[in-house]
Amino acid sequence: MIALEVSSAAGPPPWGGIGGSIRQLVAALVRLDPDTRYALAYRPSRLRQGDLFRPAARNTRIRVVQDPCNAVLLRGTRVLHGMSSWLPRTPAVPKLVTIYDVNPLRNPAWVTERWRALRGGRMRQAVERADCVVATSRHAAGEIEALLGVPAARIRVAPLGVDAACFRPLEPEARATLRARYGDFVLAVGLVSARKNVERLVEAVAKVPELRLLVVGRPSNAFEAFRAAVARTKTAERVEHRGRVSERELVELLGAARLVAVPSLYEGFGLTVLEAMACGTPVVCSDATSLPEVAGGAALLVDARDAEALADAIRRVLASPALASELVARGLARARAMSWERAARELLPLYRELGAGSA
Repeated sequence: MIALEVSSAAGPPPWGGIGGSIRQLVAALVRLDPDTRYALAYRPSRLRQGDLFRPAARNTRIRVVQDPCNAVLLRGTRVLHGMSSWLPRTPAVPKLVTIYDVNPLRNPAWVTERWRALRGGRMRQAVERADCVVATSRHAAGEIEALLGVPAARIRVAPLGVDAACFRPLEPEARATLRARYGDFVLAVGLVSARKNVERLVEAVAKVPELRLLVVGRPSNAFEAFRAAVARTKTAERVEHRGRVSERELVELLGAARLVAVPSLYEGFGLTVLEAMACGTPVVCSDATSLPEVAGGAALLVDARDAEALADAIRRVLASPALASELVARGLARARAMSWERAARELLPLYRELGAGSA
């Protein structure tokens, strides 16, 4: 049996980011590996939310366990995978952990001291306890080696994926209806945090007349900077913050946008890039950290620290239907190549290498 620690996915919907990735990976692993039993374990602090995994228990090969330190679980476990960048202190069970990014260590000024201590401490404990550390990109692997001191020989790269059944192009009629409602808009998705660099995108959009910016995601530590940028550029009538939206709404907005902008300065992977591509929308993307790697030549890359360069990239896409169509075609191909089944296939050999055969 393989135990998967899934605490980050035990919360309520909408499931984006790490939680959504875990759910997609679990589903793909079970589909691709029919001879293995799985246990889904989450920390006791998530107890009230754990019933969201109950439907999975209808599959006779899946157990749902309320504590990854559960002694009964560990007796039957050949490998424990910490999918939430955390590992419990356990007996001699082969272990691997996924570290999605080390932003609190690389950019400490972007997070609170408490969060830096909490996340940094958990990551350091996890990599010390793990026999293998999984990175979601080559860039993230280099950061794990440099900032957590993990030897390269103990790191494996297993990129994330995109669900093409969910994230797909809109029908032309639906796209036309949404564009009539919202007008021409650029979409940005994610926490309004320092590393997402949304205030620079506001400055860029201010340089492109009549274009609207729609920002989807929870307010975070750069929300006041975002609001200040809107005030400074006098774009209040053209910039809207929508907060969190459902998955269905996200797919609609991704498909209706003239382009999706990903101006992040630091990402361990960057799921929004693939999700936008799968929806058939051109992507203008930061050239920083893992993002060029994830884009795979299918996005227009730019130095997102430069508002004028970002504005110029947006203008190029809007002014050239040929460029936009080329980016859409490349993006759809890239998204097809980055499925969750492919992501699961990267993990299965690691489980077997660490001693997890069929159980």
